[in-house]
Amino acid sequence: MLFDTYKNEERIWLTTIGAKTSSGKYAFRGDLIVKQGTMNEAANKRNPPEAIIKEGVILAEDDKLLMVVGNFASVTELPEFIERFTPDLADDCRPVFYIDNLKENAVVDIDGRPYTLISFSSGMIWNELLELCYIEKADLKGQKTEDKVETVYEALKSFKPKFPQATLEEVIANRTENKREAWGAV
Repeated sequence: MLFDTYKNEERIWLTTIGAKTSSGKYAFRGDLIVKQGTMNEAANKRNPPEAIIKEGVILAEDDKLLMVVGNFASVTELPEFIERFTPDLADDCRPVFYIDNLKENAVVDIDGRPYTLISFSSGMIWNELLELCYIEKADLKGQKTEDKVETVYEALKSFKPKFPQATLEEVIANRTENKREAWGAV
């Protein structure tokens, strides 16, 4: 299974949900390391990750990612994702990333695969994703937690972004200095 490989590669940073759906797919919510931190020889451990999908919402079959949604702090992390995870994406997977320093929403075509990039400054990815898919929390009532991820996946299949086309180079060059607003206990 793909997530066993990620676990062995120490790519799972935080798991909120990690279980099979009723249909046998694997639902994951949490943080996934895109690029490992360098090894700190003095401390005999790795430095924090250099690129990470925060608040990821991922659905996978045994060896392919069907849906990948999450947050990047910087659009400069996207090329790391593309390099490392493209072989794991199912043919019809259309990743959606909420990005803190993205100047404006865009659809970026990478080797024939559309990536939907959404400028993001505050909130929770799960709530933003439900809104994007026009899913009310009442629509998920009574479902097992992992089945909710599959319900979102089914809704996301019909999502047609109305954002302008851009190249990866353009969105990286036009990035801002914005950082996600901090929230939670102070």
